[in-house]
Amino acid sequence: MTPDSLLTIEEASKFLNVSKTSLRRWTKLGQLPCVRIGARQERRFKTSDLQSLLLEPPAVHTPAHKVPATGRLAPLDALDEAAAQSIPRHVCLHYRTPSELWALFLPYVKQHLERGAPMFYIHREGCGDEVIAELAALGYNAKELIAQGRLTLLEPSQAYLRDGRFSAQRMIEFMDAAIQEHARLGFGEMLIAGEMSWYLSGAEGVQEMIPYEDALNDMLLRYPDVTIVCQYDINRLSAEINLGAICSHTHVHMADRFVQGFYGK
Repeated sequence: MTPDSLLTIEEASKFLNVSKTSLRRWTKLGQLPCVRIGARQERRFKTSDLQSLLLEPPAVHTPAHKVPATGRLAPLDALDEAAAQSIPRHVCLHYRTPSELWALFLPYVKQHLERGAPMFYIHREGCGDEVIAELAALGYNAKELIAQGRLTLLEPSQAYLRDGRFSAQRMIEFMDAAIQEHARLGFGEMLIAGEMSWYLSGAEGVQEMIPYEDALNDMLLRYPDVTIVCQYDINRLSAEINLGAICSHTHVHMADRFVQGFYGK
């Protein structure tokens, strides 16, 4: 290994014995140089830069954040900070209208696609064309993303309600397998999202939805670079369900605020 050898983020993480989240944060802050390569703009790190970091570690400080009108950290920055503290990236996003849903959700989509990370989205039944149109508005061709393995679009009947029923354990296994498959294809980061109105189907097992959300947190501890955004329609889902979501997620995103959820408190 020469000083100019380029290491992947996985190799650099092992070299320094730090998390990949820390490496990404240091590059964003300009504390660690990196080279971007390939269509996915993946990070590569010179051995010499990593060795310099060993001799003089970055100072620990709070980075500058874009702060919304509420005075709280912007959502994506807050998730990065949480992941650095081993807190799962698990968000319940509460919305009132489809336009509000996309206004809140698009920053997650844009950030991951810009980084070359894949999106796995279980959208509302019959709304696949709406998702494709929103992606087109961002300048992305959904067919190309699907062909590249960077986009998966599913109906609830293909995921949550396979065989017309819901099983929390089966769905956890389904999500885990999707993450591992994308990792096998070379993707570290990943955005998973699910619109939760399928609960209203009354299908067998839907009462396991909130326990399923609880269990996702344990799964995400194994995947610190994966973000899951669960979307709850305030107008259609009951107050009890919306409260259950707030209590089973690490973060809560609404039109006027992004705050910590009650999971783990």
